[in-house]
Amino acid sequence: MAPAREFPLDSQQVLISPPRKYWKTLIICFAFSLAAPFVPSAHAQLQQPLVFSSAGAVASRNDQTGALTPVGGSPFTAVGQSLVIDVQGRYLFAIGTSSIRMFAITDATTGAYQEVACSPFASSVTNQPAYIAVEPTGQYIAAVNRVGQDAGDGSVETFAIAPASTACTLGGPALIPVAGSATELDSTPIGFAQPPNNKSFLIFMGPNPQSANMTIDQGSEFQSLSIDPSSGFVTGYQQNASLPQRGLSFAMDPQGRYYVTGSQDNLLEFGILQLTGIGGDTLNGNIQLPQHNYPDGLWIDSTGTFLYVATADLANPLVVNVYSVNLQTGVLTATASSPLPGFNSVPSYYADPTGAFDFGFGADANTAIAYTVDPQTGYFLKTANSPFTVPQINGSLTFSIPPGQQGISGPSASLSTTNLSFSTIQTGTASAPQTVTLTSNGGEALSVNSISVSGADAAQFMETDTCQAPAVLQPARFCSINIIFMPSASATGSQQGSLSISDNASGSPQSVQLSGVGVAPPPPAPVVTVSPNPVSFATITQGTASSPVTMTVTNSGTATLHISSVVIGGNNVSDFTTTNVSCTGAIAAKGTCTIVATFSPLAAGERTETITLTDDAADSPQVINVTGNANPAMSIGAAPSGTTTATVAPGQAAQFNLQITPGAGYTGIVSLAYSGAPVGATIQGPATLQITNGSAAPFMVTVATSGGTGGTLPFFSVPRATPFPGLRVAPVLPIGAILFLLFALRAKHGSDVQQRRRAAFAATSAAIMLLAILGLVSAAGCGGGSAAITPPPPIVTPSGQSAIIVAPSATSVNGKALQLPTIQLTLNVN
Repeated sequence: MAPAREFPLDSQQVLISPPRKYWKTLIICFAFSLAAPFVPSAHAQLQQPLVFSSAGAVASRNDQTGALTPVGGSPFTAVGQSLVIDVQGRYLFAIGTSSIRMFAITDATTGAYQEVACSPFASSVTNQPAYIAVEPTGQYIAAVNRVGQDAGDGSVETFAIAPASTACTLGGPALIPVAGSATELDSTPIGFAQPPNNKSFLIFMGPNPQSANMTIDQGSEFQSLSIDPSSGFVTGYQQNASLPQRGLSFAMDPQGRYYVTGSQDNLLEFGILQLTGIGGDTLNGNIQLPQHNYPDGLWIDSTGTFLYVATADLANPLVVNVYSVNLQTGVLTATASSPLPGFNSVPSYYADPTGAFDFGFGADANTAIAYTVDPQTGYFLKTANSPFTVPQINGSLTFSIPPGQQGISGPSASLSTTNLSFSTIQTGTASAPQTVTLTSNGGEALSVNSISVSGADAAQFMETDTCQAPAVLQPARFCSINIIFMPSASATGSQQGSLSISDNASGSPQSVQLSGVGVAPPPPAPVVTVSPNPVSFATITQGTASSPVTMTVTNSGTATLHISSVVIGGNNVSDFTTTNVSCTGAIAAKGTCTIVATFSPLAAGERTETITLTDDAADSPQVINVTGNANPAMSIGAAPSGTTTATVAPGQAAQFNLQITPGAGYTGIVSLAYSGAPVGATIQGPATLQITNGSAAPFMVTVATSGGTGGTLPFFSVPRATPFPGLRVAPVLPIGAILFLLFALRAKHGSDVQQRRRAAFAATSAAIMLLAILGLVSAAGCGGGSAAITPPPPIVTPSGQSAIIVAPSATSVNGKALQLPTIQLTLNVN
């Protein structure tokens, strides 16, 4: 396939009118070609090392310490795609939607930027661009498109950078497509990179099943391309460069010394790692992976010393294997520390091309963390000064190259520091490593002959490095040296040493002063360590029980630990079951005991308890915080066709169609109680319901009211009132007769006839009156049943609104009562 073809020049951004104005573009490009010999040096003009994030942050970086500091005005506009820096430090470029966006750097000190007026830019062949490359003179950029003119192909095209151009009708800078520059690629690119010197850019392509080329059909292809600064055309395309191995992954050494491809042998089905030097470097390494192990991802640390390979086979999950790179030969060697613990994909860190640091992010969008690499294991070590707070730093990072490097004509060595001071360290222990970066900053290669530690206390300092002396560091290359302070049992007090680097630069050997203080360990004492602490149970359903969690209490001290008590407390003790508490009495140094807790929540929401250990350790008492969260055991409410509000007339019955829905995993019997019926109304509903996990249980509540013809008060026979309650006529008659006789006897025996006559008359009158009264009494108290009785009025449920309460109750799997909410039904009687 021809490496270049003439595509029509057209831009998605309307810069000039139709084809009749192509001559303007050609004149501009011709002017650029004439100006090429006068373009200034390609060194970046930014005044300090900067980090640009696609999320909008710009931070200055310290290549000696790894520290990141936000610049004034940061964050700026979030671009959302990786930024590419113009070699002259004037512009930033980013991928747009089938276009290229262009930003002007408005402050060379802070890196502040803003998008130019006519951005974005595109030609008629710009289609899903995936990578942007620059060239050393700063006149052109290249865009690598995922989609070319033919099915399955990619393409490369170039644009001229016009600082001030009439091509932009709004004025200001523009990108002008270079006519005829489009170069078709044999397949879709899967990996891209550009060495720090910007002399070339690298493309690795995977298979193209739609290609007529039988090799690339299931194979791969690598191209190292350049931009001709005099014409803007792409050069270096190799015809028939396809290989039969299926392309899978790609990575480049951040310092630009070599690249690595990952591929698959389609016939024998094993993975292949191939390391190849860049720009005449003779580095070469090859690893054949076991059958069915394929390199799905590759990554290289900032020092270029370690290659990280994500591999997976048919039977095992993906792991990240670590290979050391011999920087003198390119030989790859699997490390004894492989695989990389805690990683199931290649590291997502960003390597600093001019410092021994790899940058990642914290839990939020504003935190960055710097790591160095352990020269022996390849594991990542967080720097002591991390993390760094940089608003909106979490994105794709791009690093500027500091100006003024290679100012010396011969070989030269630069050290990131000339003094390492360690804090006070207990004898028999080791400090965190501190890093020294050795950089070749001269015009010729730096030969590093040896690296060693000397001095009176040299044995107390351990040195490891990625320089691999004897070694040659080409200009602008660097390596890292790690120092650990490890005072022996007898090394108390101030300890001094010197790190020496022997090389071919002036002032050799280069030296770094080392110092630290060793202190004797404290007298034997117990120390309590609890794991896990705190204890956090996964969310479960109220009324169910979790799996038990075992807390291990370790005496990590040097003397016997004596635990006097273990006390369970906190707000929700009844929601946890704490058993198997063996932590009482004496526990020898390095001995353990256990406490087992189970979460059985009786209420919904967050539940907590504490387990307090009292002992003779210095930090007694120790508190273990136990938490869990519970979802409700059930919810009670209206059924899909029901409601919790009803309106009826007196004498009618209201019906409420309800249901109880159990929480996940809960099964049991629910008892129901009802209250709140208004006067003359009764509530009917089930007393119990069986609910089962996953199934709603429907039920009906009926409230019957009274009124209309619907009922009366109970009838009670009320006796008629009598003047003398309890008085009967029969007993009164003898009493009247006796009184009559008494009066008669009095009259008979009176001394005076006249008196006897008066007495008889009075007795007779009294008797007659008494009999009359008794007659009346008898008539009133002994009347017949023919008298009429008025019945009571019928009862009517009064108008108004009533709250009917349905109260569920149930127990947990342990038989304890659950705290359950009630549901209120609204009854309106009109």
